[in-house]
Amino acid sequence: MDNIRLACAPNLSGIIEEIIDSFYDKAVSFELTIGDNCNVYYKEILSGKPYDIFLAADEKITDDLFFSGLAKKSAIYAKSKLCLWSLEYNISNLSNIKIALPDPNSAPYGKAAFEYLENTKILNSVKENLLFGTSPFEVSRLVLDQKAQVAFLPVSFVKSVLKNDNFKVLEDGYNPVVQKGVLLLQANNKAQEFFDFLVNSKQSKQILNKFGF
Repeated sequence: MDNIRLACAPNLSGIIEEIIDSFYDKAVSFELTIGDNCNVYYKEILSGKPYDIFLAADEKITDDLFFSGLAKKSAIYAKSKLCLWSLEYNISNLSNIKIALPDPNSAPYGKAAFEYLENTKILNSVKENLLFGTSPFEVSRLVLDQKAQVAFLPVSFVKSVLKNDNFKVLEDGYNPVVQKGVLLLQANNKAQEFFDFLVNSKQSKQILNKFGF
């Protein structure tokens, strides 16, 4: 039986499983890892950990892997949107509340959130109230633990993991987050088939669209 070792960005949690289930070859087994931070996978791949496919939350680290010769194929598989999410707070007003977001120095959605705050001219008024997390899981936990009232998160994460409808999609004010995947050097033919299915198939696109990509 063919086995595919797949490392995924945290905002694919609950989504990649549906894509795997829709893959036409039911004889393939998947070794799926979904972690808190894509930079961990990046370092593991650099140190030789044998993944076949890496689906990142941005394009920088996958481009680095591809152009350094550690991947034989690279492709955009999704473009994701940012949202404001809260358990119950009025998310149209960000004044005088704690706001959670991913670390803009290491997380693409944190960078997008910072761009939004800068471009909408509200960064200076809220910067003292910002709390940072290393991943969507950690950022959402700040709200769930009532340390923050509102969080900037990927729409896909709110829909697939939090399953909460109290969010506001931010359509502009930041550069869309382009998510890329790479087919790594040790990947076999079946891994390449799945990679192509993920990137190009109607079934995969429908699932990604359902979750806000």
